[in-house]
Amino acid sequence: MLFDDIVRSDIKPKRNLEGSFDFLNRSARPEISRVREFVEACCANYPTSEIDELIARIRSGNETHFKSATFELLLYEALSRIGFELQPHPQLENGIMARPDFLVTSPDGMQFYLEAVLASEIKEVNQGGEAIKGAVMDAIASVHHHDFMIDVTSKGYPTTQPSGKKLAIEILKWLDSLDHENVRQAIELDGFEAVEFLEWKHEEWFLTFRPIPLKQARRGKSKSLIGAFMGGAGYINAWTPIRDAVKHKGSKYGQLGLPFLVAVNVDSYALDPIDEMQALFGQEKYVISVGQPEHEPEMQRESNGAWYGPTGPQYKRVSGAWLFNDLTPYTIASRRSTVYLNPWASKSLPESLLIMPHAKSDGEIMEWVGGKSFREIYGLNEGWPT
Repeated sequence: MLFDDIVRSDIKPKRNLEGSFDFLNRSARPEISRVREFVEACCANYPTSEIDELIARIRSGNETHFKSATFELLLYEALSRIGFELQPHPQLENGIMARPDFLVTSPDGMQFYLEAVLASEIKEVNQGGEAIKGAVMDAIASVHHHDFMIDVTSKGYPTTQPSGKKLAIEILKWLDSLDHENVRQAIELDGFEAVEFLEWKHEEWFLTFRPIPLKQARRGKSKSLIGAFMGGAGYINAWTPIRDAVKHKGSKYGQLGLPFLVAVNVDSYALDPIDEMQALFGQEKYVISVGQPEHEPEMQRESNGAWYGPTGPQYKRVSGAWLFNDLTPYTIASRRSTVYLNPWASKSLPESLLIMPHAKSDGEIMEWVGGKSFREIYGLNEGWPT
């Protein structure tokens, strides 16, 4: 059993420092009892070979483990109820040791991989670490290369100052070793994530550099080496953490022989379709024609989405993104979800998955199509769990 078999009498609300599992385990409130019974029933349907590990994560006292484990549990139960079969942590045929969360077989026999990930609107800021990182980024940005700019991904924080000048020299030497035409062709064929990259580490700070080949007209004219950067001071919106989650998972497992669906659970109460579109296809911007008042402002997109970046379509191995806003055992009856289909995906998801609410492009137009909600799948009333 997931929860302790005890008599409960405590009806006090959840304390600020109290973990989600501890609250569920001790509360005698009727609505909490319903949630507890529901989660316990879902665990009873989970594969016996994996249930001990899942329960350990839920009971760990770590909020991230609790949220990620219950998210996986809810996905497993929902898809199972509509006829899909899920195998947790399948071994990949491409030799990569990392394993996605599920291998899913649809009712019509089609298969795809499913990965569940959390994303947060708020990220704690390490002021000292940001200052150290900023000095290094300034040193890198101060140099330039004739043929390339770079895309920089930053994770973690340092505690001591590394030499930005030495790192810049190392990056320039690496770029010198690359062939501009080969990199350009690789991006056109397999997407931006397929090109050779450079990894660098200082303490607990990790940087990944990817080359951005300059167009012919810009070669030799770039004033800065940094063309794109991910991993700033902190998230202040909902769309950037979605984008970063999709990009991270999109490069984790290498080339896959099956379609790949990334399910992202964002801790946002009211996730807007605008945020979802910006995360996948790029940030909205309005372009105004200066000195031409007769021209109306035109909405365009920056090339900074998960699926459309500085060099065009990218992360083609990600067939779709299944986006949720704060899905928890408490909110399953009220939260919506949407499966966004990647128009440039190398492999398509099975048609049977489109029983869920989804969005697909028709040329330059995005079409949203309704489908089964989790409330309907689970047979819950709108006021659940009250």
